[in-house]
Amino acid sequence: MTNKLLIVDDEEAILRALKRLFARAGYRVFTATSGYDALNIMAQEHCQVIISDFRMPVMNGSQLLAAIKAQYPTSLCMILSGFTDFSSVLALLNSGTVFRFLQKPWDETLLYSEVEAAFIAYNKHFDENEVNQLMANSAEALIELYPNGQIGRVNGVAKQIFNLDSSSILIADVFPFCSYECLLTLFSSNIDNVVLKATTGKNVEFVLKKTTDKSRFFELQFMNKNDGALPYRKQLASFLDQNEIVNLADSLLETVKPFAMVAIHLKNYSYWTEIIGPVATEKLFDDIALTLFTQSKISSSALAFLTNEHFVLLMDNFTNEHDLHKQLTDFIAPFSHTSYSDKSVRVELVVTYCIAREDGDNAAQLLSNALISNRLHRTGHSHFFMRYDAAIIEQKRKQLFISKALFHAVDNQQLYLHFQPKFDLNQRKITSCEVLLRWEHPQLGNISPVVFIPIAEREGQIIELGYWVIHAACMAISNWTQKGIRLDKVAINISGKQLSHADFIPRVEALLAGFDIDMSTLEFELTESWLVDNIEESAEKLTRLKNAGISIAIDDFGTGYSSLSYLSKLPIDVLKIDRSLIIDISDNLNTQSMVGNITRMAHDLGMKVVVEGVEHIEQMLILEKLNCDVIQGYFIARPQDEDSFTRLIANADASIAAVMGGI
Repeated sequence: MTNKLLIVDDEEAILRALKRLFARAGYRVFTATSGYDALNIMAQEHCQVIISDFRMPVMNGSQLLAAIKAQYPTSLCMILSGFTDFSSVLALLNSGTVFRFLQKPWDETLLYSEVEAAFIAYNKHFDENEVNQLMANSAEALIELYPNGQIGRVNGVAKQIFNLDSSSILIADVFPFCSYECLLTLFSSNIDNVVLKATTGKNVEFVLKKTTDKSRFFELQFMNKNDGALPYRKQLASFLDQNEIVNLADSLLETVKPFAMVAIHLKNYSYWTEIIGPVATEKLFDDIALTLFTQSKISSSALAFLTNEHFVLLMDNFTNEHDLHKQLTDFIAPFSHTSYSDKSVRVELVVTYCIAREDGDNAAQLLSNALISNRLHRTGHSHFFMRYDAAIIEQKRKQLFISKALFHAVDNQQLYLHFQPKFDLNQRKITSCEVLLRWEHPQLGNISPVVFIPIAEREGQIIELGYWVIHAACMAISNWTQKGIRLDKVAINISGKQLSHADFIPRVEALLAGFDIDMSTLEFELTESWLVDNIEESAEKLTRLKNAGISIAIDDFGTGYSSLSYLSKLPIDVLKIDRSLIIDISDNLNTQSMVGNITRMAHDLGMKVVVEGVEHIEQMLILEKLNCDVIQGYFIARPQDEDSFTRLIANADASIAAVMGGI
């Protein structure tokens, strides 16, 4: 990440001197002679550290840094001014708005060290935020580790996999093979702590590698290693181990006969101890192991035990894939029997398989593929057989890459906006637009929102992406206003996750305070399903937004609950009908009747109706007869960049003619 420093002072000589000093030190330096210029630079560059003079005309340092802190809460702000201003700056220091007070005239060595400390503090906070996001949202097991070997935070997945119930436990208690030399390797960069990403049980060997460009993130790549049967697991002594099952598979590969490598995972094993206690869990495991062993003898298959939860089965006596499924059904049949009901738990199995040589050229690869596929399908249906699919694995890897890249998309300036015009049927002109987020990655190119938005929703990056969109949209509106372009509404999509955050309203209010725009121009679009699932919270927060002048729209109406009964409980201004409801409206009277009824009821509740996905003139004419208010879709215009959109709006007569041509 490039270290960006913004220096603000109304004296050009001071700016030149400071820029020379910090440019020599390797910083990317931006300068501004006023608070207004500084905010414009921040909108484009999002500098991590800001140094500002205190006494400046129009907007002083206090006002500027308060605005920056509101819009960019992670940035660190510093005041560089005369000592006589210290009492005025004291309130900013106490509030946390200002990181340091630096005195004029400055000492270059001291000034440089203070700025260096600010960037260190910023990067530490950035790392911590990334860890917090990962801890909250990652599907991997994450363990925070300190140099003395003590474990800090662990996420829920790690607690389940490693049975961790205390933050005071040592890493050696979880991984006995993690030696003092291992800790020295982990902390060779003299960092405060590292984060380990783990994926399996305790009795393992591992290889260490970095997961990101930050030295504190490491991945434990596990190689399963059976250390023999535990005293109470009598059946395990009869099982093959990992090396033996691989050797057996290698022997089979020398023949032309196909065989299957089957991974079996006890899906809900980690919960049994909580439900029935450790003693009963051990007894139940013995019962399951005995059942699996017996079934392997009946089916003349080889069975290996890898860890507490994983078994591997080698089957070579099937004629085709359908026959394999039948044999697997028979193999796990005892676990659907009521004989386990008296244990107060249900035995759930995740079963995945590979077939040689189609799914792997060697035994180790087949085993790895079967286990990877098993892990990816562990949240799916139990007792359902899934074959390894290289395309799915590659898709998952790509999703993981995208998820990690999303954490840096804002700072790396990879995001931009498109705008889709909306046509008012009553005024017969384009009066508004919808803001759409776009992402261009240097390696992957333009990534579709259909791909990255669901990932961002699931992994948590949608929060910061959403604030970036609001800020960028407000910047666009401000620019349009200066050019004399005025729209009735600019619609911005808001994630339910974003709205549910406790600081959403204060952050939005602080962000909007930095722009001189009419708040009534803004329209926030939220999905129907989230609003209904959180009706009370939604009503309170939406009311606050509406009181600020922002319109509220329900997006994709008709894809969720398709009911207007809850709308009277929410301060909704606009109902947006999903394109799926109007696809056949040109030749389906039932669809026309339904859309007409929705429109009438929405109007009775004081709402406007927007219809999206309009692609044909016939659809537009029917919607006009049904008294819909606004339409958008490819018939009006496709989403386009800001320059194209402003040219379209500026040439209003031509845009109307383009839409109304032929009517």
